[in-house]
Amino acid sequence: MLKPFLKSCKAFLLDILYPNRCPFCNEIIMWNETVCGSCADKLVPANDKICHKCGGVPCVCSKNNNFDNVYAAMFFDDENVSSAIYDFKCTGMSNLAEYTAETVCKYIDKADLVTGVPMGKRKLRDRGHNQADILAKCIGERLDIQFGKNLLYKIDSDEEQHHLSEEERAERVKDLFHGSDADLNGKTIILCDDVMTTGSTVNRCAGLLKEMGAEKVIVCVSAVTRLDKSQRKG
Repeated sequence: MLKPFLKSCKAFLLDILYPNRCPFCNEIIMWNETVCGSCADKLVPANDKICHKCGGVPCVCSKNNNFDNVYAAMFFDDENVSSAIYDFKCTGMSNLAEYTAETVCKYIDKADLVTGVPMGKRKLRDRGHNQADILAKCIGERLDIQFGKNLLYKIDSDEEQHHLSEEERAERVKDLFHGSDADLNGKTIILCDDVMTTGSTVNRCAGLLKEMGAEKVIVCVSAVTRLDKSQRKG
């Protein structure tokens, strides 16, 4: 119980120097809040809409996935969400991660480890943080489970994936992401990322975790995109 207390004290003291702000509208909020009431009312809870097996809207469970469940706090294309995600990527401010953790942890009964989709070493050095790891640590604190560091790694690449086709993304991630020699035999792993678009990245990472012995992989993301069946392949 000491850790939550110390975390609250830190948030309270930081608020004196750096007022707490809503990640969606940037308005000042109370030190112990993660989002303002107005923005919270506008957010569409993604977990009420998506399939929790595949993350699809609508369900596309007919295709093979390496992950077992998907939970998400919001939809990427809703008002102010994309800008909040972008700020989260750039600044690493944790309110969006805390809000996500509060939302998705309601659906998770038990897990052994939590980890984030890895970032290339060069990009991590330039940015100073991996937003997927920030989310993973928030979830780990809330569920009282260990953060799995360096379970996966990513090869540095200058090529962005957002302009690639579905098939190109799926092929590209095979070269970019690799597993470690960690023994995950029989464990349930929570895999975190900021956004799930086509699912190619989390599917590849979940497959690697399964190869390392994981029995179950639960994907948790801040946001998912609304894609139809013809768009969501993996």
